[in-house]
Amino acid sequence: MVFRKGKHVLQTEIAIIGGGLGGCAAALAALEMGARVIMTEETDWIGGQLTSQGVPPDENRWIESHGCTRRYRSLRDGIREYYRRFFPLTASARASDQLNPGMGAVSRLCSEPRVGLAVLEAMLARYQASQQLQILLDHRPMSAAVEGDSVKSVRVRSLRSGNDVVIDASMFIDATELGELLPMAGVEHVMGAESRSEFGEPHAPEQASRRNQQAFTVCFAIDHVEGQDHTIDPPASYSFWRNYVPKLRPAWPGRL
Repeated sequence: MVFRKGKHVLQTEIAIIGGGLGGCAAALAALEMGARVIMTEETDWIGGQLTSQGVPPDENRWIESHGCTRRYRSLRDGIREYYRRFFPLTASARASDQLNPGMGAVSRLCSEPRVGLAVLEAMLARYQASQQLQILLDHRPMSAAVEGDSVKSVRVRSLRSGNDVVIDASMFIDATELGELLPMAGVEHVMGAESRSEFGEPHAPEQASRRNQQAFTVCFAIDHVEGQDHTIDPPASYSFWRNYVPKLRPAWPGRL
């Protein structure tokens, strides 16, 4: 680390802003090619969907046999092996090569967030030990310095200390959940659904709709407290969405 104009400065070859599954995958690919990498993450856990977001992996139906990269296969195998080594499994569960620890229907590999975190950290550990990889947890991107069409540096802020760190890199990868570097760096981008005329897609709508995006999923950890009622007041549009029936073909079976 060097010091420049009152800010701490880190220099590397590849900077990955965002430490979710995509960021971790990008880091592993770069590290295996010998690059020096800095990866930042806004929360105190890497892994995103698989860990801090508490959501099982969204996978294709053929995931156990094909349609899977070597690194992702290693992650899945590592999660299963972690359970076999450290958890009290039944004999049949331990012997299953397609062990699904949580037995959830949404994914063929439902596991606890801490297990996914442990396996990801193990996959990255040797690169951290050799200082080829540096991970900055609890760091949020704040701004980007751009020259022409090139991003030269990104300023991130520690959510623990409030101090800023400037990262200089030859290449930046936006692996944030919401594409936060795009507006910061002035990168051309669009949101939502494009019109048919923009790219000639035959099934695209005639008019662009920037608000036509995949729905956000918000997870809650809920506990039952005997004798207490913590029901909040209805939020805005609550009654509308409570009774909403999508107009689809074939018809949706009832209220959402």
